[in-house]
Amino acid sequence: MKQVPALEIAMGLTFAFMGWTGVHDGEMYRWGVAIMYPRIFGWLLIVIGVAIPVEVYLRRSRQSKDK
Repeated sequence: MKQVPALEIAMGLTFAFMGWTGVHDGEMYRWGVAIMYPRIFGWLLIVIGVAIPVEVYLRRSRQSKDK
């Protein structure tokens, strides 16, 4: 995990946590306005939260192979 900075892991966990609260509660709000389709949006946030560290790891591992 040396290639993935802690900030990007934290960002991924934040997205995944926000997504899980939307999936679990069935409600999400932004500035007091309800988000349409909160469960779908929640799953999308979970996928983004997992994809960020994986994508960073893959890009950095390819760069180190090229050197």
